[in-house]
Amino acid sequence: MISALALLAGILLGLFSAALAGPAWLLAASACAGLALATRLRTCTVIRHLGWLLAGFVLASVSTHRWFALCVPATEGRVLLEGVIRGVPARDGAEIRFDLVARIIEGGAGGAPRGSPPRHARVVWRDAPGVPRAGERWRLLVRLAPLADAHNFSGADTARFAFRDGVHLAGRVLPSAMNRRLELANSSVDTLRARVAVRIGEGVADTDAAALLTALAVGLTDRMSADQWRVFNATGTTHLVAISGLHVTMFALVAFMVARFAWRWLPFRVLEREPFALLLGLAAAGAYALLSGFSVPAQRTWLMLGLFALARLAARQVGVGRFWSLALMAVLFLDPRAPLAAGFWLSFAAVGVILLASSESVGHASVGALGLSALTRGAAAARLQCAVMLALAPLTFAVFGGLSLVGLATNLVAIPLVSFVLVPLVLAGTLAVLLVPVASHFFFGVAARLYEGLWPALTWAADREFALWHATPAIWWFPFAMLAALVVLRRWPASLRWSAACAALPLAFAPSRMPDPGSVRLSVLDAGRGTAALVVTHSHVLLFDTGDSWNTRGTRLRRWVLPALDALDRHRVDLVVLPALDGDRAAGAAALAFEREVPALVVGGGWPATAMPVRRCVDSEFRWDGVRFQTFAAGKGGQRCVLRVSAGPHAVLLGGDLDAAAERALVGRLAPDALASTVVIMSRQASAMASSPEWIEASAAVLAIASGGVANAQSRARTLARWRTSGAAVVDTRRVGGVEVGFGTSGFAQVAMAGVSRYPCVWRRLQ
Repeated sequence: MISALALLAGILLGLFSAALAGPAWLLAASACAGLALATRLRTCTVIRHLGWLLAGFVLASVSTHRWFALCVPATEGRVLLEGVIRGVPARDGAEIRFDLVARIIEGGAGGAPRGSPPRHARVVWRDAPGVPRAGERWRLLVRLAPLADAHNFSGADTARFAFRDGVHLAGRVLPSAMNRRLELANSSVDTLRARVAVRIGEGVADTDAAALLTALAVGLTDRMSADQWRVFNATGTTHLVAISGLHVTMFALVAFMVARFAWRWLPFRVLEREPFALLLGLAAAGAYALLSGFSVPAQRTWLMLGLFALARLAARQVGVGRFWSLALMAVLFLDPRAPLAAGFWLSFAAVGVILLASSESVGHASVGALGLSALTRGAAAARLQCAVMLALAPLTFAVFGGLSLVGLATNLVAIPLVSFVLVPLVLAGTLAVLLVPVASHFFFGVAARLYEGLWPALTWAADREFALWHATPAIWWFPFAMLAALVVLRRWPASLRWSAACAALPLAFAPSRMPDPGSVRLSVLDAGRGTAALVVTHSHVLLFDTGDSWNTRGTRLRRWVLPALDALDRHRVDLVVLPALDGDRAAGAAALAFEREVPALVVGGGWPATAMPVRRCVDSEFRWDGVRFQTFAAGKGGQRCVLRVSAGPHAVLLGGDLDAAAERALVGRLAPDALASTVVIMSRQASAMASSPEWIEASAAVLAIASGGVANAQSRARTLARWRTSGAAVVDTRRVGGVEVGFGTSGFAQVAMAGVSRYPCVWRRLQ
């Protein structure tokens, strides 16, 4: 086990510092690892563990350097790609997203044709004339885009996702006569997955039920709705949505029993019954894992099943520690970037807890040694589920920033129903798609009705105020909590184990994440081409704009704004200010009102009749926690809204959607110093149509923040140059990510920039 952990530590070291490790360092580390593992030096325990550490470092560094060598920067413009669609394309409204294993036929720097190795490309195609399918070969003209489209302090880490998935280039398919299908798809696992997904969509009318059944059948979770994810996260049942290790184990067990029964009817018996059943069960589990996309939990489970089968065939008894360690090392050798996935940590930690709690050996034990039998015994199931929840609490806070408090009760009911009723129905329907397609509708229909019966209870549990506990502990808390988790798992006196509950005290009495009275924290989010800013006082939160634009329809708000609110542990947004009204912002505001409590909304230009308390933006003033807020109606007919927030001698001015004419008109009708501000968020997403000289002079800003808009546009560069000429420091969220600024009576401070402070050195090269 120590060797496996040393290998993991070396891989983590390599992943986070590979950008600094040159060829000489790698060569030296490789030589030292070889000496420590392949010579008599390995008899020394310390040297052997050090050898595994260096081996992991070399493995991760080589993988990372190869990835960097194949990456294509977005500055190369347009490229012509030719490749095969990998995975199953996902549709999001008018857009289709899919991955290609492709070669660059033409384009890049200089526009010359280039013979290139295969690369992993991730592209988006809007209004595609044809529907791309898994396994088809296409030629596409693609405008390259950055691998990481946004950098913020909370929310999805797209830079890490791109690196983890091995994506070398990303872009958007351009309308062109060169876009054409070159070959139809051949039979493959991906085509089979797509076939099953289509069959489920045709046989199940409820789109949410079809999305869940598709996730359970073939591991495609992109069809899940935002409300489904909210409910599963709040109830701690997310691990049941996709194909988990328990599902793969159960499928192997069923195949094992069927093989034992069918063995006596075989005309040729090459193997004895037990070896035959073991190998057939292992093969069936491998096929199911491949059908699910071979995620880390599926890899881990299949490798453990393989080790279990090998131990049984060799009549060997293997301790649970070695069993877990060998599976960990196998996964790391197969994919050195696996630790970048949250599922890796949750999967191995959960299995480790189960094995430690059951304390069984593998070899002469049954498949229940993997935790299956322990999950099916009443009181033991409750104790085991409680142990898993408590032991994984530090990891859950680190990965998701919260812990489901209703997860223990819901999992005790959901795990048996999903694993032993719903999943078998889905598996039967999947097999029917392959063997008897007509019969698949029956199984999927019964599974859908079961989901419809369970969903109201899950929704009720998720809507409880205490369902989800959000927290952002300090770094020092995690080692302390992990030590407490180990105490809980050991068979020590109950009084000592209960003392581990003290680990929760730092969370229960953690200081507020809100600023002090009289102070303001401004968080300007990197929301792509849109703008979103959170203005936070001691007890209130104001959201200026939703981040949505260009047909995003609330997706940017869900992706970036909601995680930022979760990081504050806020379920209420006291006021939403929309600088102008359009369909995207309306969809974003509606999505926010659905997810959070929104008592008031101020809109430039008014709002249609609705139950939501909405008022039109006018010249007004109010105070929160000693902070002054001013709104100004501007533009033709007062269709635009401007916000100014001041605390002590400092202020921030949010220009919204004003153009140059509206800026001049507002400056002309206000007092000379009415708009003077320390910080300004540039109007109209830093477009050249705004930021007039009069506006720049009236604001007299020390710091000007460009948010949203088109990155690297020439007009944007001219706008930024005008602000720099005025003497203001300029920060562009499209380059440095989200920006946090704090100010009040005690002074002014630029807190951090997400693209610089959130990511280790290896990620910064992605920007």
